[in-house]
Amino acid sequence: MLNVAHACVTEAVNGPGRRFTVWVQGCPRRCPGCFNPGLQPFEPRHSVEPADLALEAQACAPVDGISLSGGEPFAQAEALSAFLDAARAAPGLGDLTAIAFTGYPWEELRGGRPEWDGLLDRLDVLVDGAYDATLAAELSLRGSSNQRLVPLTGAGERLCAQVEAAGATGALVTIAPDGEVIVAGFPPPTFLAALQRRLAPA
Repeated sequence: MLNVAHACVTEAVNGPGRRFTVWVQGCPRRCPGCFNPGLQPFEPRHSVEPADLALEAQACAPVDGISLSGGEPFAQAEALSAFLDAARAAPGLGDLTAIAFTGYPWEELRGGRPEWDGLLDRLDVLVDGAYDATLAAELSLRGSSNQRLVPLTGAGERLCAQVEAAGATGALVTIAPDGEVIVAGFPPPTFLAALQRRLAPA
């Protein structure tokens, strides 16, 4: 089972094109200044079978790819691998590119655990590295300048070229049916602070 905080379609802010983006719940790294601190605790949110999440992605077709965020995707690597396999096998989806955002460096993930290797083998691009607030920067798909775009396939090299050409992508703000505010993308800290002030109770 996957423990998912959010899943929805985003455009441009989590990778090129129209992407089915999944934010998993739970992260062991707890980087200071984390963009999604509410997704750090390993607490139950929305428990879903990988195949059922693939059906949710299928219902959003057409999509250009899948992006995995969080939280920490590699904390649920085996279930996310099953999700990617099911999504790519679903009618109407097929040849999807896959991007994952992680706080781990690629060198630590590769060969670290079998389930990590399994997820890496299914990805086209890894955006790696712990967020460092002292190196905060407005970069496409990255919050700080120490983070890297790591192409893992030929399709990943093309995606990285598109990302670099696009420059900083900004953010997408969505209000869920239950009133929860979801901010996707990589806005500057000043944007988040201003948004929190505007949303604070009077």
